[in-house]
Amino acid sequence: MDRKIKKPRAKISRKAWITIIILLVILLGLVGYGYYSYQQTKALIEEKQNEAAELEPDTEIIQRGELTNTLDDIEGIVRSNQSVYLYWQTSGTVDSVNVEVGDPVKKGDILAELDRSTIDSTIIDAEVTKEQAEESLERLYTSTLNLEQARTKMVQAKKSVEDAEKALNSLGLVRSDLVELGVKYDDYQRAIANYESAKEYFDSVSMLDLDNVIRIRALSAMESAKSQMDSAKAQYGWFNGESEEIDVQKADAALKLANAQLDDAVRAYNRIKDGPTSNQVRSIQAQIDAAAATVNTAKIISPINGTVAQVEAKPFDVISYEKTSAARDILAVRIDDLSSHYIDISVTELEINNIHLGQEVSITFDAIPLRKYTGTIVNISNAGTVNNLSVNFDLTVKMDEVDNSIKSGMMADVAIVTEQVEDALYVSQKAVSVAEDGTTRIVRKLMPDGSYLDVPVKLGMQAGSNVQIISDQLKEGDEVAVNKVTSQFSNTNLSFGNMINVNIGAPAGGGRPGSGEYGSGRPSGGGRPR
Repeated sequence: MDRKIKKPRAKISRKAWITIIILLVILLGLVGYGYYSYQQTKALIEEKQNEAAELEPDTEIIQRGELTNTLDDIEGIVRSNQSVYLYWQTSGTVDSVNVEVGDPVKKGDILAELDRSTIDSTIIDAEVTKEQAEESLERLYTSTLNLEQARTKMVQAKKSVEDAEKALNSLGLVRSDLVELGVKYDDYQRAIANYESAKEYFDSVSMLDLDNVIRIRALSAMESAKSQMDSAKAQYGWFNGESEEIDVQKADAALKLANAQLDDAVRAYNRIKDGPTSNQVRSIQAQIDAAAATVNTAKIISPINGTVAQVEAKPFDVISYEKTSAARDILAVRIDDLSSHYIDISVTELEINNIHLGQEVSITFDAIPLRKYTGTIVNISNAGTVNNLSVNFDLTVKMDEVDNSIKSGMMADVAIVTEQVEDALYVSQKAVSVAEDGTTRIVRKLMPDGSYLDVPVKLGMQAGSNVQIISDQLKEGDEVAVNKVTSQFSNTNLSFGNMINVNIGAPAGGGRPGSGEYGSGRPSGGGRPR
């Protein structure tokens, strides 16, 4: 028969009981101390709030003046109007460096140059090409031989026009005197009469057979009379200045051709006289420019008017330029245009619509104490950039004045007035209450008998603790009531449990409970006490 063996119960040692008791005592002590501190802090807060309420005035005076809202301490970095970095474009040994930092330079100045004996032969060839093209361009402008040839052609064409005009005009001249012209006229009339007589006789025998001798003779006589009549008519017309239509057409065509040839000769002469054509000039100038660009790769030439800001080139430096290398850019000189300075800043999307182009700003520098500068907003970005879940818009400020104290790269503090009312009637926000309807804003105006009149107001611009009020019933100097400080104890996060945690975790040397945030002092915006 199995027998169950009972295990002995574990006994708590005396030492363990002592430890538990000590921990319970400490815990009760902490709870008690926390509750005591909670009561002390609560009493201190109430005391300070009562003191503030007693010190706070009952009324304040309505003020009139300027209200402004300003975006302060917007940081930005100063930059020059333009910075140009000039790099070597070919290999060689630096022969001369003609500038130092701070030197003023003009567009086209040669700042540094490579030794001709160390540069590539293609640059020397480009110099020759450039000189030849320049000579060709000069010849286009100064050639006299072409001008004389064009003038000769123009004179000849003009003479041809004159001859053609004479030929055409001569077709209508009377070539004889009146007596001879009368004889030719009489001959022409007799020829007409002979022709009509011969025609009449032929008409009378025309019904005869075609091989009839009488008909044949009559037809031959009529044709002979017609030929004599035409001859007499031509002679009379020639002596009388009459011309055939074909002769007139030929003479007119010859005159038109001569005029067209004259026009061409005049245009050719004017082209040469006035200089080369634009196409000719552009073609040769393109050759000159291409050659000059190659030649200038051995030089550092300033492209702008400015001031030397950096010089990296030194005489006898060996420049190894590799066109296909990623590290081919070898800085020689940097030029800054210091005629004006700009500051790049950014503002949030909540502020951007209160800013406009042309708006004035004030500028200060930590590096230039006791000086205040002004500027103008000249550019506003239309697209924002997201940064840490906020959207910012970039702005550019142009400084209105430039002096030697301002350097590129300095940190500037920019202030922008976003709202401004120059002649505002205003009070502190504590003087504004909400009427019983829950929507109307009022201020309580102190009357001469000591009572208060609720005056409806419209609120305008708010600036700090002050707010603009609009009302026909109020004026500068009127006295209005202000709202007293109310107990905020119920709105704080202070609780008994928090007090325990605060006191347990407070570092040594902490200040007394209730100091700092709940310290006494006159609330801002208060008027004079009554």
